[in-house]
Amino acid sequence: MTELGWLKEPAPYRDVVLSQRVRLARNLLHLPFPHVATEEQLKAVAAQLRAVLEPLGLGAGGVIELSQLGIDERARLAGARLISPAMLPALPHRWVLLNADGSVSALLNEEDHLRLQITHAGWQPERMVNKLRHWEARLDALPVRWGYSHRLGYLTASPINLGSGVRLGLLMHLMGLQRARQITRWLEALQALGCHTRGLYGEGSLAFEGYVQISLLGRRDPMPELIARLHGTLRTLIEAELEARQRLPREELDLEWEELCATLHHSNALSLGTTLRLLAVYRMRAMLAGNEMGRDHADQLLFGLAIYAPPEPPHAAIERTHFLISQLSDVA
Repeated sequence: MTELGWLKEPAPYRDVVLSQRVRLARNLLHLPFPHVATEEQLKAVAAQLRAVLEPLGLGAGGVIELSQLGIDERARLAGARLISPAMLPALPHRWVLLNADGSVSALLNEEDHLRLQITHAGWQPERMVNKLRHWEARLDALPVRWGYSHRLGYLTASPINLGSGVRLGLLMHLMGLQRARQITRWLEALQALGCHTRGLYGEGSLAFEGYVQISLLGRRDPMPELIARLHGTLRTLIEAELEARQRLPREELDLEWEELCATLHHSNALSLGTTLRLLAVYRMRAMLAGNEMGRDHADQLLFGLAIYAPPEPPHAAIERTHFLISQLSDVA
């Protein structure tokens, strides 16, 4: 299981917000975007960026060339949200550089030459802004030239990311609202603020058992303005989720947990959907009992799953079952 030190940190609103992430996209001037670059150009991008990023501590937690990993290893990185599902194919000259606790990662030659991801647990907007400013300054000070237009901002492979190159993302657990059948109106309210809502594993995935991603593009707006736009609605959403959880029938959750444990121990292959339901129920029962260790364990298991591009290989469901049995032997 991939070790993510930031997952162990106490954080505000951790029960509802599993993680907050801000992403910075940058591209080197005079080199084509990865989707149209030659292998030699991709190699040159990776070499140039590694040379300037590794001295900043990006690599202290790992310097990984994805094409040198097997599909299962790449799938575990995707499950830990260290790479996107777009990086699962074994394409050449794709790299991941991690800092010591995995809270900052640099993806080289994904959609853009560089995607820097900064991740923390919970909802900590001030910390997010400060860390973003810190890394923006460090990237601007590097001895490289980024693609930039005074009219458009930072140039990116996708036109929708033009501007600041910043995307704010939250991974939330809204199981109370989903089971109360109220989650749709909340997601619609967030979309009215310009947010995109997706399931746990990106475009096309569903908000299964309340696990949902919420993202907001920076465009030309400074991050404090983005957060100010989102802050009130997000606080109200968190309060609504906590209130909805108190109405969950605990006896039914306990019975559901027993049934899921029986399925786990009597099945040779567990689907991803059943796995997410099991982890969601485990997490919810822990939180309702005030068991922070159980909540954190559920989150570590969630980030420890191997995630494949569909259709997943036949062995994936079998290995998922063995993984969960080994990790839940004391509680299931």
